[in-house]
Amino acid sequence: MTQFAVLTGHLTRRSRPGMIAGTLADELRATGADVVEIAVGELPHSALMAGNHDHPDVRRTQRALAEADAVAVVLPRYDPHGSTPLRTWLAMLPPRALDGKPVLPIGLGTLRSHSVGLANALPTPDPLSPTYLYDTWFTAPDWTPTPRAESLLHRAATTLRTATHPALAAA
Repeated sequence: MTQFAVLTGHLTRRSRPGMIAGTLADELRATGADVVEIAVGELPHSALMAGNHDHPDVRRTQRALAEADAVAVVLPRYDPHGSTPLRTWLAMLPPRALDGKPVLPIGLGTLRSHSVGLANALPTPDPLSPTYLYDTWFTAPDWTPTPRAESLLHRAATTLRTATHPALAAA
């Protein structure tokens, strides 16, 4: 069974990035895939800021990433390079931890120009083309995705699945 990791740097699962991560994870699970959601923002910041590779939560999340066949990274609108916890966690990864894995950046923002930096924000030599979502494609207060956002997240899930199973692209 294919395993996907969905990373976010958000501080709460009720945020827009949290909703994006959850919706994408649900799309992947609907195809029978195994998905692990890694909410880096929920890890102890003291462990991240100290670069504590031995902290059990840091080790657990890094193992989950190592076991994943493909990765999606949700990057917030206020920083196309990821939140401080996410950037710190990514910097703590072993060298070449993402090499050989399809990595899909997913950006959320108010400006389309943010998408330019998405792929460069990740420590991978060849990321997939980013998926970009506008803030207005989510309804407040619970940040429910609109049909446009759902369609793009469905396409993002298909992109990840196809990257791990090239035969799906030919079908």
